[in-house]
Amino acid sequence: MSFTATVISAKEWGAVPPTRWPAETTPRYIVIHHTASPNPPNDSSRGTDSGGRAFARSLQRAHMDGFGWADSGHNFLNTTGGVLLEGRQNSLDAVKRGRCVRSAHAGSAEGNDSPGIENEGTFTTYQMPAKQWNSLVELCASICSSCKISPDNIKGHRDFVATQCPGDWLYSQLSRLRQDVRQRLAGNPVDNFLRVGSTGSRVTELQQLLLARGFNPGPIDGIFGIGTQQSVKNFQKYKGLDPNGVADDATIQSLRVVPTPPPSPTPSTTTVKILDTYRFFRDLPHQQQAIQWLESQVSQAALIQFTQRWRSQPSTDLPTLKQGDSGDAVRQLQQRLQSRGFYPGTINGSFDAATRNAVIAFQRIQGLQQDGVVGVNTWKLLNS
Repeated sequence: MSFTATVISAKEWGAVPPTRWPAETTPRYIVIHHTASPNPPNDSSRGTDSGGRAFARSLQRAHMDGFGWADSGHNFLNTTGGVLLEGRQNSLDAVKRGRCVRSAHAGSAEGNDSPGIENEGTFTTYQMPAKQWNSLVELCASICSSCKISPDNIKGHRDFVATQCPGDWLYSQLSRLRQDVRQRLAGNPVDNFLRVGSTGSRVTELQQLLLARGFNPGPIDGIFGIGTQQSVKNFQKYKGLDPNGVADDATIQSLRVVPTPPPSPTPSTTTVKILDTYRFFRDLPHQQQAIQWLESQVSQAALIQFTQRWRSQPSTDLPTLKQGDSGDAVRQLQQRLQSRGFYPGTINGSFDAATRNAVIAFQRIQGLQQDGVVGVNTWKLLNS
């Protein structure tokens, strides 16, 4: 299913501009809150559309003027009448694209990177009316679908920090909420998707597939961490998929498809270029065997002459590099890593997290200290 919930945008309810625009994030959870405000018949929105808009404006003022936040702290608001409104601006657009905007609702970085839903009322003992419950289910199902979040990752505010929110009654209903959302998603399962935080044999298989295609995820350990996420993003960009870092069905199926070799060239009309041959075979699981065979067809004298003529400058002349560095030396490092089968991400001269993961993987294979710092010993083995 697509994003089917009807949500009034911040622009439509008259939000004032934020004092700064937050970064986009890749969400892992949906965080449920209550506003701890009066229940019907004294609810602020009175269950109406106009009342919901006024309540959204009052919450934004309280969050910006009272707490000093850049905008509304939450991403979405669900009123007693089942009226859904955007909170922090750009949240609606981001979620429809499978992303989120960093907010301030959860009290922790882990929670703030995922959409938070404020539910009007105080649900310590008070039970949410059916119309409000149904709109909450619809919103959660839409977010789960577009952001590929498992219903199991619908959490309460108190799962992230010590708080009474979202109230004892509403917190006790989260298992029911997950079940209702899963039923709403029937025919559109999202539990099979792999993302940061996933573990197990399916993650191990994903990491092996990535490595076989030349996109090094770091350790093959069955833990979907930042290195695996970056490797998935790089592969998705390479294949023209949405680079969201989530291994969905399309990504995994694409990883499993081995490229078909091009037809053999006609010797009399076509010249085979070694560099093109290497670039093709480096994406295949048997790249090492292919390149070794190719090397065996070249005479030892030619290999020695090639090495002497084109070998990189001695490692002692190269600087020590670490994450955060940039420049030609980093670009040379990335090229060297890639030529050795350790994918460093984009060859851009910027020593980023993907480059560091590739360095650590190379150091592990070579029996070096795995610190991600490229010193004399690492340069020496990279250039050997």
